[in-house]
Amino acid sequence: MSFLSLRSVSKSFGGIQALTDISFDVERGKIIGIMGANGAGKTTLFNVITGHLAASSGQILLNGSPLTGLRPDQVCRAGIGRTFQIVKPFPQLTVRENLLTAAMFGAAELRNRHEALAHCEKILDEMGMSHMAGSTAHELTLSGQKRLELARAICTGSELILLDEVMAGLTPPEVKDMLAIITRLHRARGLTLLIIEHVMRALMELSSQIIVLHHGEKIASGSPREIAENPRVHDVYFGEKK
Repeated sequence: MSFLSLRSVSKSFGGIQALTDISFDVERGKIIGIMGANGAGKTTLFNVITGHLAASSGQILLNGSPLTGLRPDQVCRAGIGRTFQIVKPFPQLTVRENLLTAAMFGAAELRNRHEALAHCEKILDEMGMSHMAGSTAHELTLSGQKRLELARAICTGSELILLDEVMAGLTPPEVKDMLAIITRLHRARGLTLLIIEHVMRALMELSSQIIVLHHGEKIASGSPREIAENPRVHDVYFGEKK
């Protein structure tokens, strides 16, 4: 049984069809890239999976259990965490307090505040953020806030993490650091990751499979090499025929 399954998932906004019959399976422990130009439906897909938007039709299953109709907090407690394309920390709370909030209200089975704090400190250490723990979120650079987004998603205790352009706006050295962090966390924690990313080098390096969306439709799926050599992907994504 697949860890995450989408079956003919569609989403419309009035007369606008944002997603059309999206189906795919995600195996536990894999890293799946979601690729597409702006407006392809990538973030809408994440919003539907995590309950921020209700699917117009279709079914979403996590470990065989339906997610359709659940609120975002219920989806999180079921085991799916996410980051946001535009960072959304609690700006006046410290980094540690941001993580503590995620730990206490996510899927992590923590019995008290003491266990939650220990859980957060471990993740801060894994991400090289211990020195930032007492800083308020609004004091952080963009790179620091992106790390906080990722750390907070991990702190929920979720096994499946959806990363929405977590490298957008970062410098090449910061992208390299984020790649190393994601790779390390994936291996150490056995996470399953869905990644939206416009930094193609990062997407190709991280993903074992890439799904390509175009105008809300899935037009291709395969290994990074297969996607790189796919004529239709070159046509609709890069504006050239191969």
